[in-house]
Amino acid sequence: MKQGQVKRKFESFGFSSLNPSDPSAQKELVLHISNQVQKGNDFTIKMHSWMKISILKQKIHKTTKLDLADFRILYKNQELSLNNEDLEDYGIQNHVTLKLLARKQGQQLYFINSIHNILEEQKKTQEQFQNAKWAVEGAFMKGITPKLTDFGTQGTYILEDLNHKPVAIFKPYDEEAFAPNNPRGMRGKMNSPGLRQGILSGEGVDREVAAYLIDQSSGHYHNVPITDYVQICHPAFHAAEEYKQFQYEKIPIKEGSFQLYIKHDDNVGNFGSGLYPSIEARKIAILDIRILNCDRNEENILVRKKKINQTTGQTRQAYDYFLIPIDHGYTFPDCFKICRDEVVWYHWGQMTQKFTQEEKCFIDKIDPIKDVQILREKVKLREICLRNVRISTTLLKLCAQVDLTIHDISEILYRENPDELSPIEIAINKAEYNYDNNIRVPKGYSNLKEKIFSNNLIKKSLEFDSFTLQIQERPKLGQNIIKLEIIQDEDENTKFNKDTMIKDNQKIQTSDKKLARVGSQQEIKRYPKPIEKVWNEDFFSHVIYFLQQIIDGKIQEKSQSPRKYRARYISEEVK
Repeated sequence: MKQGQVKRKFESFGFSSLNPSDPSAQKELVLHISNQVQKGNDFTIKMHSWMKISILKQKIHKTTKLDLADFRILYKNQELSLNNEDLEDYGIQNHVTLKLLARKQGQQLYFINSIHNILEEQKKTQEQFQNAKWAVEGAFMKGITPKLTDFGTQGTYILEDLNHKPVAIFKPYDEEAFAPNNPRGMRGKMNSPGLRQGILSGEGVDREVAAYLIDQSSGHYHNVPITDYVQICHPAFHAAEEYKQFQYEKIPIKEGSFQLYIKHDDNVGNFGSGLYPSIEARKIAILDIRILNCDRNEENILVRKKKINQTTGQTRQAYDYFLIPIDHGYTFPDCFKICRDEVVWYHWGQMTQKFTQEEKCFIDKIDPIKDVQILREKVKLREICLRNVRISTTLLKLCAQVDLTIHDISEILYRENPDELSPIEIAINKAEYNYDNNIRVPKGYSNLKEKIFSNNLIKKSLEFDSFTLQIQERPKLGQNIIKLEIIQDEDENTKFNKDTMIKDNQKIQTSDKKLARVGSQQEIKRYPKPIEKVWNEDFFSHVIYFLQQIIDGKIQEKSQSPRKYRARYISEEVK
């Protein structure tokens, strides 16, 4: 500091002893902060050269919400530890980069990193997610640990802020049911059969994120909370014996889903289903059909109440009810073995009502081909799971066009008896037989990629014998399900035979799912998975044809007059 300069009264308020009115001290500095504590969240700060280090730390604290004792600032590998020194004393000039590092607690660092951001480029969504991460990191540094929930079959952790209020829910890959590090005693190999048919262990995290992506692509119509992939380091998470052999890694780094906590009043099990508005109830049902939810129970639909302004003379408070769907780890299965009792809304009265015009417009805008492409790019789901979701969404669109209700769709989609195939399973079996035996696509159903979801697509008069389309068991190989000519094109038959030989000769493919760990090469034991089969547009054309037959039968069943049964009943009684 230069000699001869007079100290001023404002020195006690955190300013330097330099005269700020001096032109040499009025120079504004733009400092770039490399945030090593909250990675990926770098920022800039405007300061003056005559300001003290204490002011710099206060501004960083205000921006990052980190406590002053939990971080340190470095410039040219020198820590800015003297709070009463000026920026000029450390030689800090305009547009320099300062490093923000965390102080070590117990020789370990606790952090949250985004693995790959799948959130839309909307400022509000990004800010909500970042603020939640920062609030949890600040709580980690103050000793507030993740809390394992008392219920459930997997490792589900509640992450809190400094005020001990829930901020987010974290679910690691390796702590799912029948995964290697499950804290409830249900351990197994990664990708082994899980609690629901069609879903393997270690796949729940991807399904949580995929459900949010589906809702995000639809303008957040279903109100699924913000969900993304994160990587968290903290000793509170469950670590199996496998971790203890790595002495240099005392704290495991977990990858999983990070879902924002939503304030709510209760779950649907503690209210009567008649209280919920029809639109809110059907929003949940439409989502579950789109993502093929295998476990929509009372606990994973939250209820939020909002007071309605009372009219004069009204004594009882009225409420509006809003429903929030959560817990989507049992979605996107590789089969349709779902019973009607697995979805709590199946018996609700709102499902027997017809779609409103607004709901029809929403369903009409859904593009399952686009949704599948988004999931294929951003989430690791098996191809057969994506195929099934496309089929269920197509069924939803076809039924909405002919005014069938959610209840009617459920009777097609779900099993009434766990041991009996549902109508959609029978239709898919028939379509697979036609596809595998290279049977021609029905007339009017080719080039479906361009016109598959246009209105008036389905024609009732086709070149088929309706008798052969009755519901039946899957035919044996070599038995024609319908009387159609087999394609005799030599080139196509040659290609089909080559593909069959390749599939027979290829070895079993295994999952590439690994436990993300820094500094180790450990790989979680896993079950082998068969090679994925690919279905082209011809297969979906066959599926749509058989689905349309089921829909036509459902319409005919609903349109039958009850007088026929009444007259028949009376005549029998008279006899």
